Parts: sequence; structure tokens; C-alpha cells
Amino acid sequence: MFRTYGLVMTLILTGLILSGCFGGSDEEAEANGKADTNEQNAAEKENEDNQAKEETENAGNESDSESEESKGVAPKSASEQVSYTQVTWFGGSPKRQAEPGVWYYTADDHPSNLDDTFEWEDEDILLWQIGDEKYAGYDADTEKLEIAGDDLIKIIVSFDEDGPSDLHPDRMPRNYLKVDKDVLSGKSFLVETTDGEELSLK
Repeated sequence: MFRTYGLVMTLILTGLILSGCFGGSDEEAEANGKADTNEQNAAEKENEDNQAKEETENAGNESDSESEESKGVAPKSASEQVSYTQVTWFGGSPKRQAEPGVWYYTADDHPSNLDDTFEWEDEDILLWQIGDEKYAGYDADTEKLEIAGDDLIKIIVSFDEDGPSDLHPDRMPRNYLKVDKDVLSGKSFLVETTDGEELSLK
């Protein structure tokens, strides 16, 4: 009888031990599963946050790029203009022309009183004089010689903001300009103000 009782107790203890081992494994596996799931969810959330941040930064960069492009201005080409030097007279200047117009003086074709005034072997002289009475007495400056076409040059001019001279109220504006030799040969000319007003050459 005691042997039977001992055998029964042994079987019960063995069952409890085995049950405890397997039960612990299930709980541990469940805990590990939960931990793995939490880590995966955290990684996915971090990845989504990084993607959202990257998209926001890219959108900002594109916006900045578009803003910079909209502010951009193409540079003016030096080839659109002709280089020149405006002549400043000391000790008196040549008389004005009787009529308005444009004159292009070269080594072979210039007034005799200018023989010793310029370096005719290296340069030509462009003279413009307008006929607009409303600008009589004004001092003028040539702002640029603009290439307006294959054979057309725009002479862009400005006038003294102080108004006409009290000493020479009837004197018509003009300028002598030095240019490289032959650079304006065969060209036609018109004169405009910086505001685009075409001036009279007739």
C-alpha cells in the first residue's frame, strides 16, 4: 500500500514539474512575442516619421529653388552694345551743325579742323545732334550704343536734370563719340532717350 501511495505521489510531482516547465515556456514565448511586436511597431513608426520629415525638407527645398529661379535675371550680353568713349572738349569745341543728324567720321572722311584732334589710324568718330526744340539748351550724355539689328544702332541718351543752360538756351544737344575703327561702318542710327522716346534727327 505504501509503495502504491509513493508511486502515485511520484507521478503527481512529475506531472506538476512538467506542467510548470511547459507553462513557463508559453508565458515566456508570449512575452517575447509582445516584445518583438512592440519593437517592430516602434521601428515602423520611426521609419514613417523619417519619411515624413524627408518629404517636408524636399518640399521646402523645391519651394526655395522655385523662388530663386523666379528671382533670377539673365545677364546682358556685352555683344549687344558697341564700346565707345564720349569726347570731352577742352579749350573750346567745334561749332554745332546747322541741322540735326548723325555723322560718321573716318581717317578718309572727316572735317579738316579735326585732322590733329583724333588718332585716325586707330579710331573713328560718331557725332549725333538732335533737333527737338524742347531739349534746346540741355547738356546731354550718351548712355550706350545698342545694337538693335544687323545694320541698326540705337544711340541711347540722357539730359541734364538741371534743365537748359541760361547761357546757351538755343544750343541743341550733341555728342562726339570715339569708337573702334570701322566698327560702325555701313550702320544706320536712331537716337532715343533712356525712357524710349525717339528723338528727331531731321
